[in-house]
Amino acid sequence: MRVFPGWWQVLAAMLLQAASSASVFTAYSVIAVPLQLTFQPSQTLLMMGITVAALASGILGPPLGAAIDRFSMKLLMLAGTVLLGGGFVLLSLAGSMTQVILVYLGPLAVGCVVCGPLAGSALLARWFSRRRGLAMSLAASGGALGGLIVPPLLQYLIEAFEWRTALQIYGCGLFVLTAPLVLLLVVNQPADRGLHPDGEEPPPAPARPVTAVTGSSTLEFLRDRNFWLIALCLGLLLGGPMGLLSNLVPFVLERQLTAGQGALLLSIFSAANFAGKLTSGIVADRADHRLMLAVIMLVVGLGFFGFLQAGSFAFLALASVVLGAGQGATVPLWSMILARNYGAEKMGRSMGLMSFMIMPFTLVAPGLYGWAFDASGSYDPALMGAIALLGLALGLVFLIRPQAAASTA
Repeated sequence: MRVFPGWWQVLAAMLLQAASSASVFTAYSVIAVPLQLTFQPSQTLLMMGITVAALASGILGPPLGAAIDRFSMKLLMLAGTVLLGGGFVLLSLAGSMTQVILVYLGPLAVGCVVCGPLAGSALLARWFSRRRGLAMSLAASGGALGGLIVPPLLQYLIEAFEWRTALQIYGCGLFVLTAPLVLLLVVNQPADRGLHPDGEEPPPAPARPVTAVTGSSTLEFLRDRNFWLIALCLGLLLGGPMGLLSNLVPFVLERQLTAGQGALLLSIFSAANFAGKLTSGIVADRADHRLMLAVIMLVVGLGFFGFLQAGSFAFLALASVVLGAGQGATVPLWSMILARNYGAEKMGRSMGLMSFMIMPFTLVAPGLYGWAFDASGSYDPALMGAIALLGLALGLVFLIRPQAAASTA
């Protein structure tokens, strides 16, 4: 039985997300150790590498999203593999933390965007309609898969070789593995193979879009009320978990537990996050997206409440499962909402712009948790604030106009 080529696109998107996101973000704590020993920076300066990469990824979202919609996906992803592999080679040649930061700000950030979730979601939105949720959730799980493989691999290379040599080996290997993956598997759209989304017969003529966005300019998206409401809901939903995760080990220490138990909670969260992504995609193909978003907010709020009330490691582990599943379920649903409301042909632009709009929530949240602790000696005010903001977001969900039918995407 012949496999629908769209599933090869899912495999490519999943593996590219595993390579890009895990290499640039998840593995930074591994790379930070030799950087600190070599350059002796302050802790704040040391963390600037990952900070500027996140900031650049958000800022680059709108222009690169537009490029993804306009130009060949295969060529952009291939360029991304060059930037990722070359970025780690350049990192190995850095003579100061300033140069390290510039590498993360430039080639690594750009490579991560054009090989990561933004590009993968845009690609799969073209190849799938009826089974889009499943396809996107499988691809999104690549980030969790990479998080399990890349950090220990880099740690092994750094221990086996001097860190500069290790990064050169890793960068070259990254390119050698990902470039052929793009060349062999990625196809820009099903029409290039004489196919239609899901491998089915041509769909019926689409109904009128539910949004006011008929063009592709940034201004038209910004004029659409739905776009703002979706961005606010997702920003409030994603910011809280990001803030807690960034402060999880200090939070655990405040609860009179150990740093090792905090690391274990991170692993539990990641496993639940993986399960949440897979479940969300399967359900999103059949369910109302507004209702799903509301349910996820309730789940995340329950997770926050668990952290607020937890007095033992077992209770914190349970809260981590709940919070991780809720946060993981958000990512594929975000892609599905945009594809359903704005169409596959505008996926890059809509997701790139919305990533930029959500970025302030995820960047500010970790600092707000730290500020709350400095001001009160406890993380409880931050958790209560996160729950209150989720209540606000829950009210905004039902102001979003109902989405179009699946056939309109």
